[in-house]
Amino acid sequence: MRNFLIFRGAKGRGMTRRTLDQTRQLLLETGLWMLKEQGVYVGVTHIRLSEVAHAAGYTTGAGYRCWDNQAAFHHDLAIAAVGWREVEPIAETVAQIKQLVDARAPLGEIIRIAAEANLFQYPEDTSLLNTLTLRTCGPTDDAVAQAAREHLTTTIESFAALYALLLRIYRLRLRPPFTLVDLTVALLALTEGFAVQAMTGDPHPRIERSDSPPGVGSDWSLLACAAEALVDRFTEPDAPDADGDISGCAAS
Repeated sequence: MRNFLIFRGAKGRGMTRRTLDQTRQLLLETGLWMLKEQGVYVGVTHIRLSEVAHAAGYTTGAGYRCWDNQAAFHHDLAIAAVGWREVEPIAETVAQIKQLVDARAPLGEIIRIAAEANLFQYPEDTSLLNTLTLRTCGPTDDAVAQAAREHLTTTIESFAALYALLLRIYRLRLRPPFTLVDLTVALLALTEGFAVQAMTGDPHPRIERSDSPPGVGSDWSLLACAAEALVDRFTEPDAPDADGDISGCAAS
């Protein structure tokens, strides 16, 4: 984080003069990184505009040219933080399972490895945990609630596209009355629920499974076991169609 601030600070004092909107964006980005460094709090009010401005290479006065007061800055920072992730989870998931899917590894192995890519730990992944914390405050602020809805919708759409392709590759269809959105929302809620539990600092439960078929590892996270159960309950066999490539899903 210190190297990041030195770099951003140098650019803040750099040769080119930024517009007010550019300065505002840089300060919000710096505030997001300070949120990551300082960890998960209820809200964002522990991030001071004067400290953000200094870290970005600006004076306190420059910060107050962008916002009238601390409350206005905190409001915009909360909106920015609701949708902030250092790495998009869809890209991380695709990166972990692409070679396995291309090789047509067993679906159980895909689920096991995909779950590992979506295991979030505290304090390593404070960006997601800050986002979840702020989303619980959404009903108290219309703008934050709207940002949370937009972020959730985008996340559901991107993962639904990935799951649709995986179901086709592995010759599965949704079992009535479930829909693809139902499956996606359920898996997302499961992942986020375990992320909240990770904030206690306790290690995620692991299961050593003796029932794993050939090509599937025996070391399973509890998240993977629960995800497999959801997929099994929400889907049923479909007609053969094994063509497909998941590379494009990361850009969804």
